[in-house]
Amino acid sequence: MLQEQYEKHNLEMQPYLHYLAEYQKMKPEDIGRHLEIPYDEREGLFRLRFMGKNYTVSHPELEIHCLEEPDGQAVLCRDIHAKILVLRYFTEGDHMQATGSLLSYRDLPWGEVYYRQFYGRCIMRLARMFGNRLADFRNIMEGLNGIPRQYGDAAYEFEFLEGLRLCFVLWEGDEEFPPSAQILFSDNFPVAYAAEDAAYIGDVVLDYMKISSHEGGKSL
Repeated sequence: MLQEQYEKHNLEMQPYLHYLAEYQKMKPEDIGRHLEIPYDEREGLFRLRFMGKNYTVSHPELEIHCLEEPDGQAVLCRDIHAKILVLRYFTEGDHMQATGSLLSYRDLPWGEVYYRQFYGRCIMRLARMFGNRLADFRNIMEGLNGIPRQYGDAAYEFEFLEGLRLCFVLWEGDEEFPPSAQILFSDNFPVAYAAEDAAYIGDVVLDYMKISSHEGGKSL
């Protein structure tokens, strides 16, 4: 058991430390200009939007603080996978304005290759978690400042990170058919993240939704 915990921790820490080192080598002014993220040179802080909340992120230390809720409750402060995704964006991502079009996972470069993994890990997980609990889904999406969309039985579009948007879609299950789901991406995602990163993005959002559901007195 201890060995399993060590291996899991090590698997998370290795990419975190790698991208942290890359981030620390970069000039923050270059990151800010390249990604069009505000950087305060006097305080040494980026100002970043992540899943509906505003954060400060220091350079080079990567100290992260949420401006709207206690750090212990804030996703980007407590979730190492979220931190890795932000570091990936800072060090390897590109900025592009979205046009408003949405892409399926298969539309992403290399998405067809990884689709089966993404389908089981994220799309089916979303369907299992909320396919018969649309009211809970709506409440959580509204907490993320989600915008209702006319897809399925319930759908919301929301910002993941700085103009990168996701749309979660649900079809409610019935006596004949199980619940189903879809996850769509704004068309600027391919310049920001590789297709394999999208599974981790799904994990971060779905983990947040699970915790939010527990905090609301529900059990998943």
